[in-house]
Amino acid sequence: MFVRKNNPLWRASDRVEAGMLLGLFVLFLLGGPVLAWWAAGGAYESATAEAMRDRRNAFQVPAELVTVPPSLSGDAAGTAAPTPGTAQARWTAPDGTRHAGEIGVAPTQRTGEEVTIWVTRSGQQREAPSDHNPVAKAGLVAVVMIVLAAAALNGMRKIGLILLDRHRARAWQQEWLEVGPRWSRDLRS
Repeated sequence: MFVRKNNPLWRASDRVEAGMLLGLFVLFLLGGPVLAWWAAGGAYESATAEAMRDRRNAFQVPAELVTVPPSLSGDAAGTAAPTPGTAQARWTAPDGTRHAGEIGVAPTQRTGEEVTIWVTRSGQQREAPSDHNPVAKAGLVAVVMIVLAAAALNGMRKIGLILLDRHRARAWQQEWLEVGPRWSRDLRS
């Protein structure tokens, strides 16, 4: 691809192809990291904000068990295995109001024990805050953006090569129309 410019076999379309490939490669090297950095930064900020919102609205409080969960469940053959269940409990919300409801507990827990649960500011039960990892999310987004940039530039390369090959085929056809009749003449006469 990188041959001397005064090579007589190098057509203008070959120079265009070399320039196009070099341009796309430089665009990938310069634009790919910038695009990945920009997208990863946005993903990091979004994930961090989501984690902060989630943590601001989740509180751990102790809940006192009022009833006991079923301690064992299993088949009749005696191979019983403890399974988690639910039990009635009461707790005080961060705003000071008292609440009661069912909570998930281990079968070995007893009435009067304290279990830590997650609640909202008003005391409604909720899941524990999800384990957000903004750095992993940003890294994944960066990798995806690099792959997408490479795929887009490869598509542009293929389109460019198709157009150049069409141009070359038309030029070859035109040249053959000029040279072909001279070669096909009957020289015996």
